Amino acid sequence: MNKTLLDEREVSIVTGVPTKTLQYWRFAGTSHAPKFIKLGTRVYYRWQDLEQWLAERPSFSSATQAKHQGTG
Repeated sequence: MNKTLLDEREVSIVTGVPTKTLQYWRFAGTSHAPKFIKLGTRVYYRWQDLEQWLAERPSFSSATQAKHQGTG
């Protein structure tokens, strides 16, 4: 992707995270959400921040491993 800034619809498509979830994360100020910026009243995500956020997400080799992640 060659865009520097993505809107929440584009971020939703890239990540699979629903736009309503992105909106809630921004509202709640959750620490596990991707960073965003505001230009006027519009919300955007920098592609570099999104790439970093995706890289920081844990990877799993099985559904069982994902289910039990963090409970060890």
